[in-house]
Amino acid sequence: MLMSLLKGIIDDKILKIIQLFMTHPNELYHINKVAEETVIPVSTTFRIMKKLVKLGIIQYRTISKFKVYHLANNDKTKKLKKIIG
Repeated sequence: MLMSLLKGIIDDKILKIIQLFMTHPNELYHINKVAEETVIPVSTTFRIMKKLVKLGIIQYRTISKFKVYHLANNDKTKKLKKIIG
């Protein structure tokens, strides 16, 4: 029930990306892989990821010349995990 409420409030694409990272919290993802896994256009994925990084939900590191993203390990993500499941 809570999940259906969230889907009504939060953009479905944002939820898909958050759920991907919540399902695989230790995985490192390139932006193209996130787009592929969630079936969201790369440009939209980039915009959402930028927002999630700014909010402290997702973090990134640079390996060579590539940015790879992973779920942040902080209070925000722990609370989100409780809500989303």
